[in-house]
Amino acid sequence: MFQRMLFHLACTLALAWPAFVNGQPFYFPDSTAYVRAADSAAFIFSGHRIRTEWTAHYAGSLRPGARPRDPDRHVSTHGNDLATESVMSGRSPYFGALLWLSYVFGRFWLFVLAQAAIAYALIRISLRLFGLLRPAIVAGTVAALAALSSLPFFTTLLMPDLLAGYAILAFLLLAIDRGRLRPRERYGLVALMLLSAVAHLTHIMIIGGMALALTTWAMVARWPRERFVPLACAGGLVMLAGLLSVTATSLVVEHVFGRKPLLAPFLTARFLADGPGLDYLREHCPQSGFAVCAWRGRDHVESLAFLWSNDPANGGYMLSDTATRRALAAQDSAFALAVLAEYPVAQGGRIIGNALRQMARFEVDLANTPCDPSQRCWATLPPRERAVLIASPAGRSLWPQAAMAALHRAVIGIALIGLLAWVAARRDAAGADIRVWLVLLTAAAAVNALLCGGISEPLARYQARIIWLLPLMAIIAGLLWRRDRKGTLDG
Repeated sequence: MFQRMLFHLACTLALAWPAFVNGQPFYFPDSTAYVRAADSAAFIFSGHRIRTEWTAHYAGSLRPGARPRDPDRHVSTHGNDLATESVMSGRSPYFGALLWLSYVFGRFWLFVLAQAAIAYALIRISLRLFGLLRPAIVAGTVAALAALSSLPFFTTLLMPDLLAGYAILAFLLLAIDRGRLRPRERYGLVALMLLSAVAHLTHIMIIGGMALALTTWAMVARWPRERFVPLACAGGLVMLAGLLSVTATSLVVEHVFGRKPLLAPFLTARFLADGPGLDYLREHCPQSGFAVCAWRGRDHVESLAFLWSNDPANGGYMLSDTATRRALAAQDSAFALAVLAEYPVAQGGRIIGNALRQMARFEVDLANTPCDPSQRCWATLPPRERAVLIASPAGRSLWPQAAMAALHRAVIGIALIGLLAWVAARRDAAGADIRVWLVLLTAAAAVNALLCGGISEPLARYQARIIWLLPLMAIIAGLLWRRDRKGTLDG
């Protein structure tokens, strides 16, 4: 029993090794927003009795007299500004609460270990369904994924990104269940999908894409209804729960602050950067009445800079007053539809092109978060956390990201070629299961690329959070091939 526990612990820790090398989990700029949203909720609802290291950053904006005289004309340097009741949407308070609690009780290490433990459990279930659950195989699979995939870097990233991969794998396992999963495993996998859905809006759409792909595949392959309808319905219910969580969050924010939360104008920024958006502004402003007409004189726009930069030459949203931010958010969909109606071929082509670019970007590029102590970088972190980050390999840009990217590209290429060759040659149940997995993973990756790259910005992080599933599938296929070959030779 003790040896088994040590084995499980070692495998779990192996999937979180980058955080131990780094000296702390990895931050992304949005990480602080998730934590601070939960911290501010605890601070406000406790009557200012609950406070942490994160509270000092925003507590001043809640003091009497902190509210600007003209909130609509106030220009804040932050996305969230409690003094003007401006709260950003799109960042799940439910995930933020989990992250905040893990900080309060363990400075985020509980979060890292929980993510690694979930990854380990999913790997074990995957191997068991293919008859490969032996200690040596489990250890080898964990070691391979820890050394050669993006998985360990996302188990240690303080973001909801990995929950997208977990939801996909949970769906894949349920799709090939055929009575082999234990009842508690089925409930746990559905619960994991639900957690993913309430953690981020894109995860809801990914689950929906897989449910649609499963239904289509099952109908074409003439599966019996009892094999796919329950999972498709479960996926629909999970989607509904995720959407209801977004609505509930909006209602609570409006009740507390008197205003609905703001969703940054991602579509506006993307369409401007693609070009047709700027063409529309030149043709239809100011008569169209869109708030974004204020930027019709720009020659070019970079989407992320337009959203988040404080540089007057490149920024837009963050340089705007509260009223303009609200107008940009409210008009985001209307502006996008107007651009699409005016330039359907041009903008549609840009969306598809960006999605394809996203599909091809999956390297790990988030390990280094450079911060010079003499500069005002990562000022949103509490002093203690910032000091650790500055001294870490990530803060000093010591992670060999270029070499890591080259390794991961090679691994993905080999895994994809090997999988396609193996699936083409197999006609048994295992081959059919892996074939279903490939179809569903392709659907999930396509939805992910369309939402993240086609509508937001093609960034490696978006696809890297799910691409580790491909090496896992290739490892399983390789193990099955080796087992079959050994059986043939023995015979």
